[in-house]
Amino acid sequence: MFKIQRSKLILGLTGILTVLLAGCTATTSQHPTNPQSVRATSKVQPTPATHRQAIKITVNGVRLTAHLNNSSAARAFAQELPVDLTFRNFMDMPEKIADLHHTLPTTGMPSGHAGTAGSIGYWSPDKRIVFYWGTEDYYEGIHIIGTFDHHDYKKVVRKMAKNTTVKIEKVNTNEN
Repeated sequence: MFKIQRSKLILGLTGILTVLLAGCTATTSQHPTNPQSVRATSKVQPTPATHRQAIKITVNGVRLTAHLNNSSAARAFAQELPVDLTFRNFMDMPEKIADLHHTLPTTGMPSGHAGTAGSIGYWSPDKRIVFYWGTEDYYEGIHIIGTFDHHDYKKVVRKMAKNTTVKIEKVNTNEN
């Protein structure tokens, strides 16, 4: 009788393992994932990189180059250029902030982001443009709208004094 129960136990365990393994293989696709189908079901569409607006940022006479991405917020901000904004420190964070005093559209953008060193962001809760000279944690409301082109930005942005006026302008493609 013990042999029969043992056989049933082994048979039952084998059946369970077979079902579990079959479940694992059932989730594996034989066809590569189609990126179009993934994007079609996503709530947030990635920002197409079809156009990046070249900009120049002048801080205390020092010219920095950067590019705005093709996000809805970046396109709207580019329409406002040239603009002079007054930047200041934000607590002990690795960033400088300037009040924009109006909203930018964030349609199609992720609801949050980590502010990475060299990024230009839009902080939607307080309507601010942000220059990240260091890396910031992920926060809902951070929207990356561009990046500095070279590492020289870090020293200039980090050392900006409180209430530094910064000029941000479009760069024409025929401009050197």
